[in-house]
This record gives sequence, C-alpha cells and structure tokens, in this order.
Amino acid sequence: MKKALKKMASQEVYVGIPQNENQRKAADGNAINNAELLYIQTNGARSSAMITEMNTSQDSGAIYSKAHALYVKSHGSPLMRIPPRPVIEPAIEANKKRIGELIGDAQKEALQGNTEAFQENLNKAGLYAANCAKNWFTNPKNGWAPNAPSTIKQKGSDRPLIDTSSMQNAITYVIRKKE
Repeated sequence: MKKALKKMASQEVYVGIPQNENQRKAADGNAINNAELLYIQTNGARSSAMITEMNTSQDSGAIYSKAHALYVKSHGSPLMRIPPRPVIEPAIEANKKRIGELIGDAQKEALQGNTEAFQENLNKAGLYAANCAKNWFTNPKNGWAPNAPSTIKQKGSDRPLIDTSSMQNAITYVIRKKE
C-alpha cells in the first residue's frame, strides 16, 4: 500500500504546449513558439511603450522578479486590442468531473498494485484533458471576444486563434515525476 501511495504521489499530469517545441516562423523572421503565443493569447498583450517603460525601470535599478517581469510584459492590455482568450485552464475547469474520474481510475489501479494500469489511466486522463483544451478553440462556451473586423479582413476568417491550427494542434500532455 505504501509503495502504491508513493507511486501516485510522485506523478503529475501536465497539459499545455512544451516550450521547447513547435516553433512558428514569423513573416519578419523572428520566431515565437506556440507556448509563448498561447501564453500571450491567454493573458493578452501590452504595448511596446509599456514594455520599454518597464525595461527602462529595470535598467535603472528597479527590482522585479523574472516571473513578475514576464507577467507585467505579457498581461492583457486594451491598447493592443488583444483580448485575453484563455484555453487550458477553462477547458480543464469545464471538464474537471470527467478528468477527475479518469485520475480516480488511475489511483484505484495504483492502490491495487497495478503499475501498468495506473500509468495507462494517467495517460488516458492526460489525453482527454489535452483534447478538451484543443476542442476549446471551437467550443461556444469559451466566451472569447470575436475577432475585430480588421483581423477578419487580414485572416479571411472570423474564428479567434485559428489560422493554421498550429497552436491548437501543439497542445499535448506529459506525465512527469514531481520534483
């Protein structure tokens, strides 16, 4: 029993886009990966003037943690007209009952000492959660602001966050040992 509990406690399922994968090619030659793009779309964006102001403050000695700097630089701004369009968290929240059931199935297997079935059920939970996040892009419950007319004209589509589906298709899951 102790061994099973230790095994359960040592595993975590993550859903999202691994940062080191799925590079996108921008028209200007700069690349932003899908993980970074999803973060910006989840939280919105700040204008370059705001980013410059923060960088100047940091250069003159203001102390910000790296996490705070990333948050402040990337958090939503009506000036840039990029409204937040969260994906992972609301998709998981909307489907937490079924995801919880799948994780519960994994826990039952671990308690019975069936390591292979435990791992299989964690994979089922991760795959289900990742698919929920992928489907969130077209789910009417997402509550996203519609694309601006200028964006529709540029993209030729009124579907927010879907152009090539690269970001949507990059969403996956991983199972890792807790650190």
